[in-house]
Amino acid sequence: MSRPHIPKSAGEKETLVAFLDYQRAVMIDKASDLTQEQWGQRLEPSTMTLGGMIHHLVVVEEHWFASAFLGEELGEPWASVDWEADPDWEWNFAPTMDSETVLDAYRRAIERSNVIIAEAESLDQASIKTHPSGEHWSLRWILVHMIEETARHAGHADLIRESIDGSTGDFRDD
Repeated sequence: MSRPHIPKSAGEKETLVAFLDYQRAVMIDKASDLTQEQWGQRLEPSTMTLGGMIHHLVVVEEHWFASAFLGEELGEPWASVDWEADPDWEWNFAPTMDSETVLDAYRRAIERSNVIIAEAESLDQASIKTHPSGEHWSLRWILVHMIEETARHAGHADLIRESIDGSTGDFRDD
């Protein structure tokens, strides 16, 4: 996978989306071309897996952009999960899932999130849902948070992928 271009001089929305898209692409690259065993491999003492991270990022994309920002309820498979019984369900279940199915779900979630971002009035647009404090999140806040969330997991993914096959860096083929 080639590196997504991050413009050096662009508007705020384009710049934020480019940085987020870059980190998303890193995650897809790190989790691609793995056996089922590698998809669920852990780097002790952590319980994180590349499969779990991608599955987690699917629900995070859907939560922040469709649910929190637009006010939609999460659809399946999330709606049927007993989150109280297993608050880390997406992490725990993913290693048993087909990697391409989860990666495709991530790609679809990214596409939907990018449509939501593109259709937003501005970065100042407030979310429909609110924080327990009653505050709304701006789209700007959500984008910055998603960059932070995805980049943090990209660092985790780099360590796990290195332990699997020795590859390091943002992209294996560049």
